[in-house]
Amino acid sequence: NNNNNNNKKNNNSNNNKKDSNLITLALTTLEKDMSLLDNLASLQPQLSGTEVSLLIGSVLASGMGPIVFPGTSVTEVLAPAAAAFTASITIGSEYIGKVAVADGKEIAANTIQCAAEAEALLANAERVKAITPLCVGVGATAASLSLLAPTIIEALNIGNSVQFVTELYLFCPLVSVLAAAVANLALEETRGFATRAINIGVRRFAKSGLVGRTWLSSSEQVQKNSKSKTDRWLSFAWSVLPAPIVGSVVGGPGLSTKCIIVAALAAAQSPYFLALSEGVLARATDAVALKARSAAVCDTYANQGSRNAAILPFTSALSAFCAAATAAIVELPFLHTISMAYGPPGEVLVVSFFPMLSLAFAAAAVSKARCEVDAEAACQAASTLALEYDGGMKGGGKGGFGLGFGFCGWGGEDDDPVIRPSHAATDRQRAERNNS
Repeated sequence: NNNNNNNKKNNNSNNNKKDSNLITLALTTLEKDMSLLDNLASLQPQLSGTEVSLLIGSVLASGMGPIVFPGTSVTEVLAPAAAAFTASITIGSEYIGKVAVADGKEIAANTIQCAAEAEALLANAERVKAITPLCVGVGATAASLSLLAPTIIEALNIGNSVQFVTELYLFCPLVSVLAAAVANLALEETRGFATRAINIGVRRFAKSGLVGRTWLSSSEQVQKNSKSKTDRWLSFAWSVLPAPIVGSVVGGPGLSTKCIIVAALAAAQSPYFLALSEGVLARATDAVALKARSAAVCDTYANQGSRNAAILPFTSALSAFCAAATAAIVELPFLHTISMAYGPPGEVLVVSFFPMLSLAFAAAAVSKARCEVDAEAACQAASTLALEYDGGMKGGGKGGFGLGFGFCGWGGEDDDPVIRPSHAATDRQRAERNNS
């Protein structure tokens, strides 16, 4: 026994180590995937040929001033102008990068807001569904009491009071039918909140070419709302009428038997509505989780763009410093002293040093490109919130006699990205059998 316990402990320890290694590997892979776009953007040329030519030309012009125009004031104008031009390229990169970061941040904020709204609607759906298990318990209790009603009447010796006996017989099926009706109303409310949670963001983040798929005219909206209300009334009638009708037809001449059948059928309806409600919530929970994941990815790329843009103000400030330093150098009197001591080469080196340094800061365009790539990635991640999540629900209305089979996963479209509970349960059972 001790050896077996030790072997089990060793196996558990090895499994924990394997899980830890797998998690670390997964996180490392995730970090590499997030940096892939930035690395690809860094490999591309960030400055156009015209910009490179102008930058090199400005540096050469600042250095050629003392040679072409020796002893004149042209150098005092040409060198600061060249440094200011190179600084403008860097400052322009900062502007483009900061605008891209701001766009990504705003898009990420909108996706987070959409995900939060979906979470709120899902919470409302769960709150409404919470009454359904109570209805199941009440219906089951009423069905059990209907079986005991004849025994109670006989034990209390109240069979002579026809009115009291009738009321006692009808009480249990009435409670059971009422519980089924409440469960159905809860299902309809849950379905409404779940549909809103699933479809929220579909139009808000849809691209212009896809908006027409969800666009409805005013008359179509009126017809859709009218049909929705009609379906609610039909669903309520379906939850109330079948049990009394079947009980009155099948139950035979005895009132007690009829009441037992009605109570049993109504008690069976409540768990049926509970199953539909759970299917609705399963799809809504999966859809909301997809939205939250898309919002998280969008926010991650936006934050990564903000991280890449952190260096841009620093390089812009250094470029501005180089421009100011060049202007100060040409105005200071020691430039003439350097020219006298080292000749034109020394003067060229002094006046072109800071423009060349500012040219090196133009490499900040790499960070600008990374910011633009991250902003585009955030935009693409946000567009995933516009997926058509209600394929299964549409299928349920057609193939399920209006009873919501589509919510549970029967019917619907094959490309529906949201989980379909019945299919998921079947797949997982199959996977368990294969593993065992």
